[in-house]
Amino acid sequence: MQLWKKRGVQTALAVAGGLFALGAMAQQYQPMERLTGGHKLSPEAQDRIYVMDTVFHHLTESRVHIFDGANGKFLGMIPTSFNGHMQVSNDGKKIYTMTTYHERVTRGKRTDVVEIWDALSLEFEKEIILPNNRVQGLNYRGMFRQSTDGKFIILQNATPAVSVAVVDVEKGEHVAELTATAGCWSVNPLPNRDRSFTTICGDGTLLTIDLDENGQISSQHRSDTFFSVKDDPIFITPGFVDNKAHFVSFYGNLYTADFNGEQVKLESSWSLVNDEDRAKGWTPGGYNLLATHDKNKRLYVLMHPDGAEGTHKNPAAEIWVFDLVKKERIARVPGLDILSLSVDEPGNRLLGIDGGNVHIFDISAAEPKLIRTIENAGEAALQAEPHPAVKGS
Repeated sequence: MQLWKKRGVQTALAVAGGLFALGAMAQQYQPMERLTGGHKLSPEAQDRIYVMDTVFHHLTESRVHIFDGANGKFLGMIPTSFNGHMQVSNDGKKIYTMTTYHERVTRGKRTDVVEIWDALSLEFEKEIILPNNRVQGLNYRGMFRQSTDGKFIILQNATPAVSVAVVDVEKGEHVAELTATAGCWSVNPLPNRDRSFTTICGDGTLLTIDLDENGQISSQHRSDTFFSVKDDPIFITPGFVDNKAHFVSFYGNLYTADFNGEQVKLESSWSLVNDEDRAKGWTPGGYNLLATHDKNKRLYVLMHPDGAEGTHKNPAAEIWVFDLVKKERIARVPGLDILSLSVDEPGNRLLGIDGGNVHIFDISAAEPKLIRTIENAGEAALQAEPHPAVKGS
């Protein structure tokens, strides 16, 4: 009996010692950070950069990464499921995403939605169900936009039949499918009109549509021939300066459409390349391959040499800067293999993304100066956007 008691005490001490050791180990290897809810990004962090990461190798897990542009710090992430698209609301308070869910992730019933997320807490707020015909394409800026007054979200449909969807943000409803845009591609809101956009048509014209309060077409206008589809096709990405839309062609010509009047006025095109450039095959290339600075009247374009059939998505060997008033090149800098551009106008910054890294340039002078690179900002990202400049903020 005494031996049993002695052994029992020894066993109890051994168990207690083991538990103490396990507790010490658990304390030693506690995570440095704990996941908790209720956090918000600082309202002072207005220098945010949003990276839409398509993640080609696992496309059902696309996401938006948010960074502090001042120091490159990672701030948070929003999941966007299959082939997501994103934009930040004009007032900077919401993040809009467009995505597709399948019942079994890679198969099953399909549901297309626009989602609304709080831009400070990064919390999901609500979803708006779409007909299952939203575009399944890469993150060209003209696929998913909002009207200039912020009332509507306007997005590209393709089944492959082409139309444009209109979503009323306040009502939280899909309110229209515009089939008048058949044969046209991309949605480009006009800065000087509350609810208007232009789209590029397959016959080389521009179709401009004005929406009424209910998201229906109130008027539309088709321009004269803007460019030659066969001889000089244009990229779908425009840059706006003084309410003029500037497009570049595959062969390096600049086409301009003036939207200051009731109807579009087409200006004469001019070449971005001189004879020496042309001899070396310099041509534009990339995805969101140009950006404009409205105040400084400058155009930024991604360029590469040895251009040929099929090189129109090549990364940039150089970034060229043009004065749109003088219609001349004023600077050229290394392109860092950048694929897409955007401009933070009040911050005088140019953002370029090469698929994974965001390169930030100071563009207060004519020649862009690289000031920071946010490395590994995405796995396969083709869109980086600055936080919108909000009037009165």
